[in-house]
Amino acid sequence: MIRGRWKITAGLGVLLGTAALSSAVAPGISPFYYARFSVLTPPGPSEPPPEAFRLIPRLIHARHKVAKGDNVRSLATDYGTDVRSLQSTNSNEFIFMSRGGYIRVYNGKGLLYEVTSARETLNGIASRFAGKGRDLKVFKSEIVEDNGLPPSALLVNYKFSKGDRVYLPAVYIDLDTYRMPLRSFGRISSSFGNRYHPILKRKIFHNGCDIPMPLGTPVYPSRSGTVTYSGWKGGYGNTVEVKHKDGSMCRYGHLSHLNVTVGEIVQKSRTMLGKVGSTGMSTGPHLHFEIITPSGKSVNPLAKIGKK
Repeated sequence: MIRGRWKITAGLGVLLGTAALSSAVAPGISPFYYARFSVLTPPGPSEPPPEAFRLIPRLIHARHKVAKGDNVRSLATDYGTDVRSLQSTNSNEFIFMSRGGYIRVYNGKGLLYEVTSARETLNGIASRFAGKGRDLKVFKSEIVEDNGLPPSALLVNYKFSKGDRVYLPAVYIDLDTYRMPLRSFGRISSSFGNRYHPILKRKIFHNGCDIPMPLGTPVYPSRSGTVTYSGWKGGYGNTVEVKHKDGSMCRYGHLSHLNVTVGEIVQKSRTMLGKVGSTGMSTGPHLHFEIITPSGKSVNPLAKIGKK
């Protein structure tokens, strides 16, 4: 919970002083342009400009609406943070950025953690994110200081409210997210969902996406995990299935060559699973890529890229 620092949300915040804003405001714009972030004035612009994030010394955060041409690197630079901080805070590597979507931006270096339960405490959060080699007492003191919590928070087990945001300096999340299983690709020939099957000649639900590539193109794991199947699988032809630590699974079909065996541990984007082929029920060289949840439900692979 950011106290003593500026929290910027739609319709809630503090009136920023003229002196603090003099260098952050574009020429010709009054400092009171920012009054929409005060509870004392009517709403104004929906987002503060990135200049405010870079020049105001206090921690501020807001939602940024993704526009055409935005990428995570440029946004990190604009808002005075770094790529790992934005990825960690949003639990998203932002390999693909959807125009019109939103990303939580802020001007800190580390994780802006959102409290998900009223039972969460300072001790619990500090213990969870301290990591190896970091002194727990020092880390708790940093959290208290950087979030403007009362000094008594170090003496009692301070409780947060659901929805509070807690700045955890120099904390980054190692995201175990999905990547494309090919080093490069040009197009998707058949998307997830209902389609007219080119061989069965009828409408049928397609559980994955088909990516046409030259015969022999290397295929890599979308996420790290353990190989649970490597062999012939009916219409999928030569197939590799990799199970991940959260119980989800990726399926790679129509391979011309299998390069792994059952039980083998494979690394995301590094271990070659096999090569693109046209085995099984196929009309030409392509990769069938499928993501299956722990409950056994297939989901749109492209919607999961860069996410967990």
